[in-house]
Amino acid sequence: MDTDPADSSSDQQTADSDDSVSERLIEGLSSHAVFMLDTDGTITTWPEPAASLYGYDRDATVGQHVDMLFADPEEMETTVESLLIEVASGPVETQHWHRRADGSVFWATLSLSQLEDGELTGFVAVSQDTTEKHQYDKMLERQNDRLKEFTDILAHDLKSPLNVISSRVHLARQTGDEEHLDALEETSDRMARLVDDLLSVARQGNVVTDPETTNVKDVVDTAWEGAGGTAERATLYYDHVGSVSADADRLIELFENLFQNSIRHSDGTVIVRVGPLDHGFYVEDDGPGIPADIKDDVFDHGFTTAEDGSGYGLSIVRTIAGAHGWDILVTDSDTGGARFEITGVEFLD
Repeated sequence: MDTDPADSSSDQQTADSDDSVSERLIEGLSSHAVFMLDTDGTITTWPEPAASLYGYDRDATVGQHVDMLFADPEEMETTVESLLIEVASGPVETQHWHRRADGSVFWATLSLSQLEDGELTGFVAVSQDTTEKHQYDKMLERQNDRLKEFTDILAHDLKSPLNVISSRVHLARQTGDEEHLDALEETSDRMARLVDDLLSVARQGNVVTDPETTNVKDVVDTAWEGAGGTAERATLYYDHVGSVSADADRLIELFENLFQNSIRHSDGTVIVRVGPLDHGFYVEDDGPGIPADIKDDVFDHGFTTAEDGSGYGLSIVRTIAGAHGWDILVTDSDTGGARFEITGVEFLD
């Protein structure tokens, strides 16, 4: 049977019209780069939105494998080839760093779907720059981690002043001495400042923005009592350290945690010493010391060698030192115990 030329012409016009509509739809998706791949993952079309997003012109991409768009395809959790196989079960989406023609990178969400005409003819790829959302998600993740960290720190560091309160209440009931009530008031005030300070740090970061002239001797005395250092088995020797520019309440936390570390890890009686360095101060003890193979880990959040330890004490010390712009390292004391050196400190007298 003869075919009417007019019908053939009409069919061709319809096909051309469909292609034209498809191209206009693709071109109109300005926020997305929509392009086609063959069954091997080779780029077959490259419309203007794709060229605008990636900076590559049509000649640079058509005929190239789609993995040219990835910044580091070898670092992907799954290969592009695996994605092209997986898409047989339905559209797939992957997120990774993509690289533009100028060398810059962006976080892209790439969706792949099959093209079928009775059998697989290729794939539709839809790429979108989602860097802003990716960064926002990462920021939320960091904030959540930070919130948990400071919640743990708050719970940990409130234990010391609570112990002081409990002890003073007991003594006040026994003796009726109002001196203990004064200590209770001072300790409760410090707890309130501690809560406010840590909440502020959780919101604003670690940096101490309003340091004041701080007498280290007064700080050490307060921290020693808070750490339980007044017990018979612990002795403190203090060598004069000049006044420093610091947040006094947070400096008390630093010393408390170092003192608690010395007392908790000693086998029996322990001598703790505090003294000056050229640009800082040290806290050391005559306890069993810290094994060399874990010295690099002791400041890590949650790291502990004690069955009942929280792993937050020395992490808090490092955080507070860093908040003041100071450095801290751990080494051995002359007696083989632990020695912590805080440096980068500016003395005011």
